[in-house]
Amino acid sequence: MLKWLVLLTILALVSAEIHRIKIHKNQDHKNTRQHRKQAIQALKQKYHQQDAVIIYDDGVPIYVQPDYGYDYPSQPSDDYTSEELGNSMNMYYYGLIGIGTPEQYFKVVFDTGSANLWVPSSQCLATDVACQQHNQYNSSASSTFVSSGQNFSIQYGTGSVSGYLAMDTVTINGLAIANQTFGEAVSQPGASFTDVAFDGILGMGYQQIAEDNVVPPFYNLYEEGLIDEPVFGFYLARNGSAVEGGQLTLGGTDQNLIAGEMTYTPVTQQGYWQFSVNNITWNGTVISSGCQAIADTGTSLIAAPSAAYIQLNNLIGGVLIQGEYYVPCSTVSSLPVLTINIGGTNFYLPPSVYIQTYTEGNYTTCMSTFTDIGTGFWILGDVFLGQYYSEFDFGQNRVGFATLA
Repeated sequence: MLKWLVLLTILALVSAEIHRIKIHKNQDHKNTRQHRKQAIQALKQKYHQQDAVIIYDDGVPIYVQPDYGYDYPSQPSDDYTSEELGNSMNMYYYGLIGIGTPEQYFKVVFDTGSANLWVPSSQCLATDVACQQHNQYNSSASSTFVSSGQNFSIQYGTGSVSGYLAMDTVTINGLAIANQTFGEAVSQPGASFTDVAFDGILGMGYQQIAEDNVVPPFYNLYEEGLIDEPVFGFYLARNGSAVEGGQLTLGGTDQNLIAGEMTYTPVTQQGYWQFSVNNITWNGTVISSGCQAIADTGTSLIAAPSAAYIQLNNLIGGVLIQGEYYVPCSTVSSLPVLTINIGGTNFYLPPSVYIQTYTEGNYTTCMSTFTDIGTGFWILGDVFLGQYYSEFDFGQNRVGFATLA
């Protein structure tokens, strides 16, 4: 009898259907230092941090600008279905969803650092530039729309995305979630969502961080029996194209994308995907040990606690200019890898990944991707996640990482 139960369990796992959703990248997007500043500001607001203060040493601002030519800025400033996702110049990964009956289509960021779904509304003002640049949800055009009679507001960047809570059918690659609550945004802040390739955000964090305690779409995918397992995973192609930016997997693990075993580590606090990191080292120097980290697909950056941020940027030869650390581009290839030990396994970041190159006009500069937003924990964004297959398991409250095949 026991043998039959084991066999049935194995067969169930083998036959479990996973849904592979390809990720898009916007090839027309230009990655600039200004985009980076906007990303940092959005990250601060996302984790409810205030603007960073200027760092002083004995009353003197830490500011050095040696002559490195053009290296530094000189002016201020199995059975499956498939769907495509993209990477907006290594800034955001997004994919297509449908809302309503008939479906209205939207490109959304699949964001593990938030838990709400929102898209622009056709009721937004003509002066709302971000809204006018993107697809807009028209509730009167959907036969399955239900009004909740409630407002919503979510902080991003220097303002709030706000509007109305609505319920409608939300379809993710053919998987139709009935009566999903989402935000119909009539106002979007400043320049945070102008000139971006995506329309809205689909949060994939725990319900504990959802505004208005809204049930996230992934919860309903599982509760409504649309996926077999409460698990999703990401392969984020750092240098992908508009057609091939990576893949989001729903309902299980895509074994075709990983090499070797998955390293799992427990979620230490449900809300964000937070877990313990054994240590972070650079060329044998311990940067952090026994620390906490969050895996966040909604940012391209790596945020570090203040002391680690300063130490790490000093080690790589960074020079602080206008609040950012720059390094001579000629030294990047010779820098050591950064080693992050999670669950007893070392994960490596080469300098070509943790240093970002910006070309604006005739000038090329190289900037550290490490930032400080005032948190006591690390935030591992796409700079890290793009190097590995990452898995998020609601059922067993754990995060997994594996080498890409």
